[in-house]
Amino acid sequence: MKQTTLHQKHLRLKAKMTEFQGWLVPLRYDEAQDEYHAVRSAAGLFDVSYLGRLEVNGAGAATLLQKVFTRNILKIPDNTVQYGLFCDESGHVLDDGLVFHVGNGRYVITTNAVSTEKILLWLGNNATPDVNVADKTQTTAQFALQGPQSSRILEKLSGTSYKKIRSRTFRNMIIADTAVLVSRTGYTGEHGYEFFLPADRAEVVWDAVMDAGSDAGLLPSGLACRDLLRLEMGYLRYGSDLDETHNPLEAGLEAFIDFKKDFIGKEALLKIGNEGPKQKLAGFILLDKGAPKIGGSIFSENREIGLVTSGCLSPHLRKGIGLGYVISRYSQAGQEIEIEVKDREIAAKIVDLPFYKKK
Repeated sequence: MKQTTLHQKHLRLKAKMTEFQGWLVPLRYDEAQDEYHAVRSAAGLFDVSYLGRLEVNGAGAATLLQKVFTRNILKIPDNTVQYGLFCDESGHVLDDGLVFHVGNGRYVITTNAVSTEKILLWLGNNATPDVNVADKTQTTAQFALQGPQSSRILEKLSGTSYKKIRSRTFRNMIIADTAVLVSRTGYTGEHGYEFFLPADRAEVVWDAVMDAGSDAGLLPSGLACRDLLRLEMGYLRYGSDLDETHNPLEAGLEAFIDFKKDFIGKEALLKIGNEGPKQKLAGFILLDKGAPKIGGSIFSENREIGLVTSGCLSPHLRKGIGLGYVISRYSQAGQEIEIEVKDREIAAKIVDLPFYKKK
């Protein structure tokens, strides 16, 4: 399994490690619930260096991304970020990710860990000779600083040079004598930032962030906490809620498709949209005790109508919540269903997302 550049740091912090999409990553450092509450009320720091980081540059870079990405690359100003999808000719999702427009014909793409090599090959197969595609995953590191105290911590790190960063934008900053690209992005639903930096400076910057947040309740946070946070927000995880057997219309991601421009998979998605997807991804809440598991069957009136793709016991709601693909006519909020949990069928209902709403 691959390891991030901070692997030894995590071991010194006595993190419990786990396999995730081919990487050995921290599952938790102490209790996942404590890390969760730190992010919701203060801040958490995640090592997400297992995510792929690909650089695309050259005269034809924008043309390539316009072809393979569902968002309109020509409408992404310098120093901004857009979330979107990479689809194949049938409209199935090869990956979802962020595209950063650095400027001067240069873009950075973040991929899911399981998809990095696949997207690198996909870009290469569709690139023209005037495009250069490079994998920067091993030579760079990526951290996520998330939570309501994250701005205070970033201000402390950057000193008098601090300026607010708008959502979906980024800025080059100096942190611990290191050039860091800081983006206002995240996967938790909380105010936060992601840091991109040279791999050989990872431990120095990690320690600087933790020191700056020592009086603000900052905790190192792992994958278990991150999964609780993203699921409460209804954010999808590639490999579970999205994969090459599903399309964006089934997953409810229409807002991240620009049908006014051409891209690979457009014609297939237009056809699916006209006919209506046969299944849809829906959120649900259990009405009795239990925590849904991936792969559990979803029933309605003794008929299997779908499968669970994500599930957990929500710390916010103190109830079991999950996502799953169901036959489209059962996907409306209020629909009564049953979820298979440990050979039992527990009553549940379809609800609108997100599960977590700030007061």
